[in-house]
Amino acid sequence: MADQNQQNNQYPFNPKPLGPENQPSLTDEKMMPVRDGDIPQNAAGVTQGQFDALDPVGTPDLAFAQGNYNQMVGLPQLVGQKIAQLTQTLVPLIEVAMIELLGSNTMYRRQLGQCMPSFDQAGNMVIGFTFQYFVEHWVGQDVDLQAIQHDSNYILSRVQPSGANLTKCEIDCGEGALTIMGSI
Repeated sequence: MADQNQQNNQYPFNPKPLGPENQPSLTDEKMMPVRDGDIPQNAAGVTQGQFDALDPVGTPDLAFAQGNYNQMVGLPQLVGQKIAQLTQTLVPLIEVAMIELLGSNTMYRRQLGQCMPSFDQAGNMVIGFTFQYFVEHWVGQDVDLQAIQHDSNYILSRVQPSGANLTKCEIDCGEGALTIMGSI
């Protein structure tokens, strides 16, 4: 009996599922402060079915009839896609080609990685790039031209799936450098 009295004191209410007859009103006309987790002070959106608990702030949808504001808003996503293509596709393909060609990633040094964002004539975002690798074993004067062309074509064919517009894939045996230029 003492346990039941203690339990009644601990839980003084009898929990019942909420239904149409015992549902509290969702309005707050007096704008009284409410406890944390209760209905918001300005409950007008809740009563009209506009309040979304999962997205209480909402998503702004601003657009202008003229100007480039709409393109500027989409620019971060476009830049992110281009950088991801550059860092997750192009450069790893160059690295794989170099490792396959030379046998190890210790056989070359990353000398230059220059990227320049710009816009083309149509207003599309373009990232121009120049990557240069130094290979000590390529330095020499008596290197066969066909061997140089073979290595350059091999690297070019391995990098092609990246979708980049390559303008230069050149091996310079005087400096021992591989230069890859183009744009994404």
